[in-house]
Amino acid sequence: MIALRICTQLHGRTLVATLLVLSVFALRAASNTTIAAASTVFPTCSYRQLEVAVASSSGAYSAAGNHGSPFLVVNISRSTCSLEGYPRLKTYPSTYKSETVKVFDGGGMIFVSVKPKLVVIKPGATASFGLDFGDAADQQDPNAGPCMTQSVIVLLPTRLNPYSQPFNTTVNINFCYSAFHFVVTAIQGGPTPKIG
Repeated sequence: MIALRICTQLHGRTLVATLLVLSVFALRAASNTTIAAASTVFPTCSYRQLEVAVASSSGAYSAAGNHGSPFLVVNISRSTCSLEGYPRLKTYPSTYKSETVKVFDGGGMIFVSVKPKLVVIKPGATASFGLDFGDAADQQDPNAGPCMTQSVIVLLPTRLNPYSQPFNTTVNINFCYSAFHFVVTAIQGGPTPKIG
């Protein structure tokens, strides 16, 4: 009888120990699956998956002569995709009296300069970037007409033909007042670029 009890207790302990070992392995396998899922690589967005628009052209993004225009990048497809890097922008018109608009990477006025990193954009979600500029360079130039942008062409680092498919947007900025100088931030997650 005593030998039977000891044997039952030993088998019970062995069973409990076996169940504990199995549950630890199951937890490790589950955590590895979570890590693998978290590190899933999403393809670079294609031009057809996205739409680009100016979020606001009001004075909400202004301080001490510096201004910013936030741009939205919306995933209109049914698939998650990713972008990384800086957009390229071209204004129209872009010249006045032999001066030409230049757009530099970085940010750092209204919108903070951020390092480019991979931004995952789910279906229906948005990414963003900011366009920074000043308005106090040479206010003797016209306040409208030849110094006003009528549109901004946005080129993104998309799949297949990076920087070759243009998105057209409307932005009213006096590029003479900005000294023909604009700065653009890296593409970021969310509907508003990081503000300084």
